[in-house]
Amino acid sequence: MAARVVGATTIIAVDVVADRLTMAKELGATHVISPKGADTVAEIMKITGTGVDFAFESTGLPVVIRNAMDSLAPRGTCGIVGASSLDTEITLNAMHLMTAGRSIRGIVEGDSNPDVFIPQLIDLHRQGRFPFDKLVTFYPYDKLNQAIEDAEAGRAIKPIVRMG
Repeated sequence: MAARVVGATTIIAVDVVADRLTMAKELGATHVISPKGADTVAEIMKITGTGVDFAFESTGLPVVIRNAMDSLAPRGTCGIVGASSLDTEITLNAMHLMTAGRSIRGIVEGDSNPDVFIPQLIDLHRQGRFPFDKLVTFYPYDKLNQAIEDAEAGRAIKPIVRMG
């Protein structure tokens, strides 16, 4: 959604869950890739020719972070928001990173000023340009375990548990 809002013309979503790829297409992805049985980096290179300018990694998994980095075009940037375990380490190809000025950065809480950014998101939602409500599923507190199961199985993108 955000990539579409800022005018990106090629938006590639990668996910192992087919329903999430369908949702990604609905929300603005121009291409979708399932890494099951596919070389994700090769597929991205087929689509773009030289790689992506921006990659957004949300899993925290070292292999996915590496693929995101390997998919970058020269001067491309990979942003990481995925929650890795405390002892997670990633291995990157230093020549791939350095020879074309690629960069990687951690993103904390959106790297934004919430007093400005949240009203902007609300305005985009009201305009119908940022339908984030399609990503959330609400659960009563007594269904907490179901929320966790649904998230792990890919049935819920962003489960929200309501207290009381």
